[in-house]
Amino acid sequence: MDDAALRAELEAMVDEQRGLMARTGGGSVGPTPVEARREQREVFVRHADRLEQLLTDSGWPTAARVGEGAARGAWLVAQHADTQLSVQRLALRLLREAVDQGAAPAQQLAMLEDRVAVTEGRHQTYGTQVADVVDGRPVLWPVADPDRLDERRATVGLEPLATHLARYA
Repeated sequence: MDDAALRAELEAMVDEQRGLMARTGGGSVGPTPVEARREQREVFVRHADRLEQLLTDSGWPTAARVGEGAARGAWLVAQHADTQLSVQRLALRLLREAVDQGAAPAQQLAMLEDRVAVTEGRHQTYGTQVADVVDGRPVLWPVADPDRLDERRATVGLEPLATHLARYA
């Protein structure tokens, strides 16, 4: 697949996911919450299946190859592939290589690393994954070495945790 076709396919996936999230409120509202979540799951699984094929065939789609929006779209599809850990692990490996070569943002790698850690039942490294919001306060999934969290976040260009969490209030 040439880069233009890859770009178009990734952009179509992210457009579909954004439309779905806008329509269903992220899965919490819609025709019914269960129907909205089912629709969301179907789309996320279909996209993850296709992303796995694309990554296997073409490697990580960097912004230099497919444009910023499509590259971010690949990362977003990988983030949403929670029910397909093998896809997330493949994306994580390829994204790590791209970051090491200076061809992808370290922030995306940090968020995907945390997402995979949470799915695997491990403590997250960068504190990017929120488990719930209780009484207006976000609750993080467990974090390794919380005393140095903001230091680690800064090394990958993430804002301080307090700033990140303020968005959930």
